Formats: sequence, structure tokens, C-alpha cells
Amino acid sequence: TIMAGDWAPPDIVFTIVNSLFHTAGIVTDAQASAGYGNTGLLTVVFLYWVAEGVYQTGALDYIMTYLLGRSRSPFWGIVRMGIPVMAISAFLNNTPIVALMTPIIISWARSSGVPAKKLLIPLSFFATIGGTVTLIGTSTNLVISGQQTQRYTTLKKLEEAKFQIFDIAPYGIPYAIWGFLFIALTQKWLLPGNSSRYSKDLLIPTKVLHNATVAGKSIIDSGLKSIFGAQVVGISRKGVYQPHPEASFVVQEGDTVYFAGELDNIEFYVAEFGLEILTAETETGALASELVDSDAHAYHKLTQVTVRSASDLVGQSLSAIPFRTRFHSVVIGLQRGNGRQEGHLSDAVVAPGDILLFNSSDELDVQSTDFQANFTEVHLVKDNLAKSFIVSFAVKPKSRLVGKTLAEGGLRGIPGLFAFALDTPLGEHLDGIPRSYILQAGDAVWFAAELDTVTFLRKNPSLVQVQQRQVEKTDVDMIHRQLTQAVISPKSYLIGKTLRQAKFREHYSAAVVGIAREGVRVPLRVEEVVLQAGDVLLLEGNIEFEKEHVHDRAFALLLAVDQSDPPKRYSAVVAVFLTTCMVLTQVVNGLCASNPDYVQYLKDYLYRSDLINLWPAAVLTTFLMLVFRCLSFRQAQRSILWDVYLTVAAAFGVSNAVEATGLARAIANLFVDISQNVGGQGPALVAIYIATAVLSEILTNNAAGAVMYPIAATVADELNIEPTTMSIAIMLGASAGFINPFSYQCNLMVYSAGNYTFGEFAKVGAPFQVYLAIVAAFILCNLDKWHQVWIVSFVVLAAILAIAAAYTVLPRKITLPVEEKLEKYVEKPLGWFLGTFIFRPTTWFIKNIIVTPIKFVWGPIQSFGDKVSDQVKGLWGKNPRKASADFPVGTLSRSSSSSDGLTKKPQVAALQG
Repeated sequence: TIMAGDWAPPDIVFTIVNSLFHTAGIVTDAQASAGYGNTGLLTVVFLYWVAEGVYQTGALDYIMTYLLGRSRSPFWGIVRMGIPVMAISAFLNNTPIVALMTPIIISWARSSGVPAKKLLIPLSFFATIGGTVTLIGTSTNLVISGQQTQRYTTLKKLEEAKFQIFDIAPYGIPYAIWGFLFIALTQKWLLPGNSSRYSKDLLIPTKVLHNATVAGKSIIDSGLKSIFGAQVVGISRKGVYQPHPEASFVVQEGDTVYFAGELDNIEFYVAEFGLEILTAETETGALASELVDSDAHAYHKLTQVTVRSASDLVGQSLSAIPFRTRFHSVVIGLQRGNGRQEGHLSDAVVAPGDILLFNSSDELDVQSTDFQANFTEVHLVKDNLAKSFIVSFAVKPKSRLVGKTLAEGGLRGIPGLFAFALDTPLGEHLDGIPRSYILQAGDAVWFAAELDTVTFLRKNPSLVQVQQRQVEKTDVDMIHRQLTQAVISPKSYLIGKTLRQAKFREHYSAAVVGIAREGVRVPLRVEEVVLQAGDVLLLEGNIEFEKEHVHDRAFALLLAVDQSDPPKRYSAVVAVFLTTCMVLTQVVNGLCASNPDYVQYLKDYLYRSDLINLWPAAVLTTFLMLVFRCLSFRQAQRSILWDVYLTVAAAFGVSNAVEATGLARAIANLFVDISQNVGGQGPALVAIYIATAVLSEILTNNAAGAVMYPIAATVADELNIEPTTMSIAIMLGASAGFINPFSYQCNLMVYSAGNYTFGEFAKVGAPFQVYLAIVAAFILCNLDKWHQVWIVSFVVLAAILAIAAAYTVLPRKITLPVEEKLEKYVEKPLGWFLGTFIFRPTTWFIKNIIVTPIKFVWGPIQSFGDKVSDQVKGLWGKNPRKASADFPVGTLSRSSSSSDGLTKKPQVAALQG
């Protein structure tokens, strides 16, 4: 109950409960501490080191970037992502894979036009089900295997119950395949788009520029008919509005194209097709760029508001309302409260409940009396006035960016990143990069980038920092370098000097790779910038820079940037090779276990019953990675998730208590009775799977597996089920936490990064959970026919992918009528049925029956606890809720939040000097 309400972290809860059981004498000292040295749990810990070594070299970035390619279809985006993610997660722990893949997927999604929200939930789910393919794919498998080893070692039956690396593969592979197919085929209805938190049907006018790729082409040939998450609802030419133009309508330069749909998708296609977003003021006249100040972004701040019923704007057209002078904003989009608005945006008459999208300046005051009287439900959609570092990266020779435009290379449309200038190798400077410009080797692209995207650019294998030579002159070894943010203090000796004049690199052994100044774009070349108080320098130097200069009066604040180590690409091949060798040792172990000749060879010549256990293999792999400089000691130390270790270790003691008290046998008897009444071992395995899956939604996956194992093992003994078979049922069930985003660490990471709501997660997770339960039931009831299950699974997978591939090569004139009929006769009725009878009732049940009562009970308790905590802290004179502000130095973020809400991380609004 405590963990279900998210009242305390699971590592604390399990540790306390384990201690209470030991104090009460329910478990012995050995039983309570058995988990802390369990080989399965040790393997989990040491595999974090291996995954960190691969991550630090950038090997996975390069592999995934190559495999993902470029796709415009959500279906093919999920396919391209899903297959390699499942394959990789079968051999590397899925938690670091999701952590590594999240920024890659977000960037790739934006460059491909696929909504990132359609990919992040599948990323977590694919990593999870991919981990069920091998023993080392997920920590849950290793924990359960460790419990099995411990139990049957005590019973002196280890030889008949030893779990090998591929023992789960015959059942985990079809389980993963059918799960993959479900997500790929239902993504259109179950997965949300990017802007689902806000309006989904905005009317936004755009202008066709002279270099637009759609100019001179019909709507169907230009690709305007194939866009996702938006549609063309009209085109205006010389003041004449054409609603719902035919597919053969030819678009011309100067046309105004009206989109209706999600903002993020419209923005992507505007950049892709060479269009410009207009406003209600510029719709029939000048371009939007003439309206706003010249800056690194096409707009400043996007704010979404809802018109109040009592607003004095109601009944007036948008063109008649002085939004610029009254609210320091212009209207760029509108969504009717009671339906889609069509026609000219400037002619739209404001009605109560209308949703307006403002392009606002920094003078907008949402707390003003006038603003509050007219608008409600105010949401800051994007803020491009937030701090951006000016950085420069050069295109590497023979890289994949050579010969492509910025959009084709995936460098346009990324949240928090804007390419605004370019220097060619011949010395030519371009202010404003044409959309059709083809990148060449040596081109230096200037970006206005938020902190997260600077880190992303540094990991791009096709780019190199222009300041890299300055960085290398610091004589700080790459393996000991990271980024640090430094704020210039009001009394700094650096004020009024350039970096060159201050001899910054020589004095601090650090190179400035970017500079941010509040509300102003600084000159391009960092060495020419005259420093001011409050400037934020982005430094690359020693990892100890923050500690060494914490008392330096030149800086008001120093803050190390997490996970900003430069990729050690020189060791990428070594890291992949060592990881492959580690996996191969376990393959050899499996061969030895299944072949008596190998076993005898090992006994005769190696004097041991197996080649090497996985946990020492992981340690030795890490040792070699350290020797070959794939990672540093510091990076290895910080990679271990100690909360996972404590949770699982204590859960071993709790599971021993469940078994010692007889509770395991009592519950097991229920499963045994049900299975005997239904008939056989298959129903018992299915019942264990379902019970474990339900428990994994409440607890963590590792804890659910640890608690269920003694119950399942007792059932297996009663019904003569092989120990490994029962463990497989628990492994599949423990990894099936798909409804609750807080049930699994992978879910939680994408939940935050994708800015999902709980309902969006449950909408796809609930049917996926039920579907996989059916799949698991079929697999577990046909264990002896796994060969046939494999054949069917692969045949269906190949057939669906072949049909989808064949469909993509058909002419658009053939596929378009088919899609329109499917939408009319299949998709809309199916969507109505699912929404009316499944999604809305499920959401209502979760919100009102589960979440609301928990909040009602816990809210007063939490409020009382906060008051007591504040009073106690006040007695000591240390109340963190109160702060003094001697010198506000602007915005400095520990993790800068993404401009389109795709990352929901905390940002410090103002730090004190």
C-alpha cells in the first residue's frame, strides 16, 4: 500500500520491512542478509558497469543512428526502432538502454517527422519484452535465477535446476514478437501524438516561400496529403480561399496553406517543406519574420490560452483586436471550442471557449488584470526566450551529414536547438542558413542550443566542436573531462575582458565552448565576447573544476553538468568486442551444461563445472574497459543504481519471510487447487504469470518477482513442474508492468521524457497487459510445442512486414483511396467503440476509484508532515523553504527542460550569488 501510493521509495520500504522481520525472529540473520551477496543481484550491479562502458564510447549512438535511418511513417518508425532495441536489450540491461536511447529517439523522431510520443512508450515496452529473451536481458531475470539457485542449492538439487542464459529464449522470443506486433499495429489508435496535453486541432496559416519544396507541385505529389498529425484544410491564393482542395490542386509560391492539427507536427512540416508560419496580422500581408525581432528563433514565446465566456473579446474578429499593444502577443493559431475553425484566421470571430495560440514577447504578463479577465487555462507551450548557449560544430569529412540539408541530417526541428549561421571552409559566412543548403565537409554550423542539446551535439558522430583544439590544449585527459556551467560574478576580474585578454584557458586549464547571456545573443566567436556580470560560460575542463574553483571570486556560481563526458569513440570497437566476448562466455556455459562431453572436458582440464559465472565475467569485462580507457573509475562508480540493489537485496529477505511463515504455502495451495480443478500444469503457470503481472503494477518488477518466487516454487514442487519452467513464468510476469508508469524504472524515464499523462500511459498499457496475458497463456500452455510457436510467430511477423513494405511502394493514387475508406468505415467506428466502452471507462475508474481516494487520504497526512518538518527545521535555523537573494544571476539549469515539453525535468528559475 505504501509503495502503491508512492509514499516512500521501495528501497527504504523493503529494507525496513526486512529488518522488522529479522527483529521479530521470523527470519534468521543469514536469511535476512542472503540477498546482499546473491550472485544474480551481483550480476545486475556489475552489468551496470558494462553498459556504462558501452555508453561512454558512443558505440550505441552510432549503431542506432545507422539502423534507424529515416522514416516518415509512425509504423516504420516503430519497426526501425523496435527490432534493434529488443535485440540489444536481450544482452544489455534494459534500464541503461532506455536512458541512453531516449535522447537518440527524441532527436531521430524530430528529424523524421514521427511524433516522439509515439516512440517513447514503445521504447520502454520493447526494452522490457526484449529483456525476456535471455537471462541477462533484465535484472528481474537475474534476481529470479539467483533465488532459484539459492533455493535448490539448499535442497541439494542445483544440477537439475540451474538456469542457463538461453533457457528462457524459446518462450521469450515469441512473447517479444507478438508484443512488438501489437504495438506496431495499434499505434495509430492507442499511442498519443506530441501535443496531446494541449490542443490537437489548431488552425495555423503558413506561407509558401520562394524556395519551398512544395511550390509547383500538386498536393498529393508534394507530400502534403501524407503528413501525420495534421492536414491541409484550405489554401488561399490572392485572397480567394479554397476549402479542402483536391489532391490534384497545384501549390504555388505565395499561397497561404492552412493546416489543422497538432502544433509540433505542423512545425515539423513547415520546416520540411519550406513554409513560414503566419499570424492573424501577417496572414494576408507581410511574412511573420517581419513582425518579430530578428533572433535565433522564428518566435519568442508560445502561450496557449482559453477565452473566458465573460471576455470582452467575444464577438470580435481576430484582425480587429489589438493583441500586440494590449497583450504583447500576436495570434498564430486557433481551435474552436465546439469544432474546427476553417477559413482565414484573421476573419475568425472569437467565441467563448476558443483556444488561442499566442506568439508572445517577454513583456507578456499573464498575471495582469486585463489578461486574467479575458483568458483562463494558460499554458506555456514553448519558451525560446530561455537561455541558449551559442556553440559551433563542424561537419566531419566522410560523415553521414555530408551532402545533406540540415533537415535531412536531423539538425532541424530538435527541441531546444536552432541552427542560425554557417561558416564554409572557404571563409564565407551565412547569416540564416537556406533550407536547401547542402552541407559539406568542414562547414561550421552555429547553433543556439539549450544545455541538453549541447550534450546531444557532442555525442553526434558526424560533428566535432569548433573549439575542440582549444579543449585539447588544456592538457586534461579526455577520460577526465566534463562540462561545467560558470556564472560571472558582479566583482569578477573577467568583466570587460575577452577570454583571450584574460588568458582564460591558460589560467583555468579549461576551454569555453559556449556562452549564454540573458535575453541577448552574444557574438559568434566566444574568444571575441566581452564578458559581463551574469554571463553563463559553458566550460570543458577537469571533472574537479567545480571543487577546485568553488571559492574563486570570479564566479558567482559553478555547476557541473551531469552526463556531459565526451564520448570516447576511439574505444567504441573495443567496448563492443569485450561485451560480445562476455556474452559468448555464457553461450559456452550453456553448451557445456547441455553436452556431457564439454562438461567432462572442463572437469578434466579446467577442474571446474562451468567456464565462468556471469558476474565475474562482467567484472573482468569492466576491468578491461578501464584498461582500454572506455570509461573512468568515477563513471563506473556513478553508474550503479544503488536503490535497485537495496530494493532487490531486501526483497530476498522478505521472500524468505513469506516462505518461513507458511504464507507462501497457503497462497500456493490456492493456485494448486485452482489448477487441479481447471486441469494441469498449464493453468498453474498462467495463474502465476497473472498474479506476478498484477503485483508488478503495484510494486517494482524486481520486488514482485522476489515476493512471488517462494509461492511459485512451492506450487512447482506440488505439481511436479520443472523449477526452470516456473521461473520463466515469473520472469515474464514480473516484466509485465505496463499500465502504471511508476511500476518500472524504464516506464518512469519515458513517462518523464515524453511528458505523458497517466491516462495516456494507461490507454496503451492496459490493453497491452491484457493482450500479453493471452499470449503468455498460449505459450505457457504449449511449452512442449515451442518449435511450432516459433514458426508461427516468425511467419506472421515476416508476412506483416512484407505486406507493409509492399504497400509503401504502391503509387499514392492507389493507396490514398484505400486509406480514406479505411478511415471512414473501420478506423472511426473502431475508435468510437474503443473510446466509449474501454478507454473512457478505464480512465474514469483509475482516476476516481483508485487515484482520488489515495490523494484524499494521503493529502492531509502529507501536509501535516510538511508542517512538522518545517517547524523542526526552523528550530535549527535551517529552513530550506526560505532563501535570500543577494544577486540574481539569471537562469542556470541543472537539466535544461526541452522547449516542447518532451523532457519534464526541474529547472532552477534563479540561483543566488
